[in-house]
Amino acid sequence: HLFALEHRYYGYSYPDFQTGSAVSNENLTYLSSKQALADIAHFISYMNGEIKDEVTQQARSLKHFLEPFGHQDGHNGVDRWITFGGSYPGMLSAWARLKYPHLIFAAVSNSAPVQPKLDFAGYYSVVQNDLKYKEIGGSDDCLAFIKEGHEDIKEALFGEGSDAEARSRLASMFNICDEKALEDDMNARIFAGDGVIDIPAQENDPSCTESLCDIEKICDHITRSEYVEPVDVLADISNKQRRGECLVVDWKGTLQYLASPAARFEGIRSWLWQTCTEFGFYQTCESVEDCPFTPVHVVSQDLQICEVAFGISADRVKENVQNTIEYYGGRDLETSRVLFVNGDVDPWTAEAITSDKHFPTLWVPEASHHFWTHVPESSDSIWVVAARELIQVQIQSWLNEESQ
Repeated sequence: HLFALEHRYYGYSYPDFQTGSAVSNENLTYLSSKQALADIAHFISYMNGEIKDEVTQQARSLKHFLEPFGHQDGHNGVDRWITFGGSYPGMLSAWARLKYPHLIFAAVSNSAPVQPKLDFAGYYSVVQNDLKYKEIGGSDDCLAFIKEGHEDIKEALFGEGSDAEARSRLASMFNICDEKALEDDMNARIFAGDGVIDIPAQENDPSCTESLCDIEKICDHITRSEYVEPVDVLADISNKQRRGECLVVDWKGTLQYLASPAARFEGIRSWLWQTCTEFGFYQTCESVEDCPFTPVHVVSQDLQICEVAFGISADRVKENVQNTIEYYGGRDLETSRVLFVNGDVDPWTAEAITSDKHFPTLWVPEASHHFWTHVPESSDSIWVVAARELIQVQIQSWLNEESQ
């Protein structure tokens, strides 16, 4: 049997309440990883009964046919469940084995940052390395060009030469909807602090066919650009990636949206709730040594979202993250039979288990965020194909273990 479960408060699985939206602060109290794990355990317990009844019924129907041949029932009553997931579901996969070992026999945890982190500067550190990763199309020159462009943007927005004219010129170059948006300090920070172009390190797909859709195509565009100045090239890439649509830069409007029921869309408000109440994972950019963008994204920016959207203070968020680490153990998981699989392009590996003497681990070269869990394609690399095969070998090895 193979089952796919949908997490509460995501997709179609929002509970109904008599009053208020499902994503109101009051009603979101039922959303947590602990509750999700309890849902998994409840499902398995229920299905064990269903499967047992099914097997029993099949055995009864075959009994009169098999008995003349001396057949003995080989069912030992043990249902071996193996959880499997990628990203946050990968975390849940490992934690399900940790918290419900009597129900779950083993787990495969793909691209799972099991070490919650408030200030997740390591994310952009990996992105920086990806931009010079030659095997996926990056280069030292590509990285240097992007960093130089963001340094010029920093000077225009925050340097001694910054003025209304310089900010207005940037707004025009990047086709920002409100030409005066960059006059606001927080708007300027959210514009530059996470990169003025989309670097798809987490989703990097070497087989993508659209323009500027992966690191190789972005770096190739940079080296072939008709523009000379780095800022001009970045503006050109930004406008092409947005296909001519103007760029909304509005911090106050963003906060208002995230505090509203409309942010239920695609689980945005649900995930932000979990970052504020459990995980952190705020991808900051504060140092030119570790981040390829303008180093102005500090963690207080993300903590402001928790305060405005959910009424959760910065100190409480810090406590919540620490409590989660203590509850699950971070990288020090006290369990067994968990395979951790990670791709070396994936920024989330900064907080994942990539090697461990207690657990089997698999490192997938040139692979982004749990790329091997995607639908197999003929364009998949030998590393991705091999990862799938090795995962299957490990699962079969576990299933072949004798019952204790």
